[in-house]
Amino acid sequence: MVVLIGILAATASPSFVNAMRDRRVNRTAMEISGIYRLARHQAIGRGTAVLVRWTASTGEFEVRQARIEGIVAGSLISKSCLSVLNWMDPTETELVTRFNVTGTELAAVELRDPTPPDGAVQDSADVCFTARGRTFVRYNFGAGFGPLLGALRVNVTNTRTGLPRSVFVPPNGVARLGL
Repeated sequence: MVVLIGILAATASPSFVNAMRDRRVNRTAMEISGIYRLARHQAIGRGTAVLVRWTASTGEFEVRQARIEGIVAGSLISKSCLSVLNWMDPTETELVTRFNVTGTELAAVELRDPTPPDGAVQDSADVCFTARGRTFVRYNFGAGFGPLLGALRVNVTNTRTGLPRSVFVPPNGVARLGL
């Protein structure tokens, strides 16, 4: 009986370990999707532009919102993606949250632009949400923003099993997790 339990445990163990790794990868993809949704909701709710910055070299997603100080009470003017000169300047923006994917075991993360057929892998990307729910993107931090015209995709792949999870950010900005 003990031998039989040992054999069953030995055969079930690899699939259990793989399932746990897949759960970590899936949780990472859900967190990334949540970051884009948070940014969009915050932009609409606060009435100011909110940016999600992806930097592949650091493996970090960073969410920053434009400061709304100095806007006259009752004014309908809000900060836009273009009115912030430097999104990393703490006098113009403030940090909302950060998420670093480098600590996720066995997860490879890449961001692909919407170009057909499969999108080019981008080392950096700024996705900016406006107070009116529009979505803008740029792949060079020094360049200007353009409207997002297709679904940006963030792939999170289990490097051991090859199981991919994708986060899609369509032009309307409502991120979703695709399996």
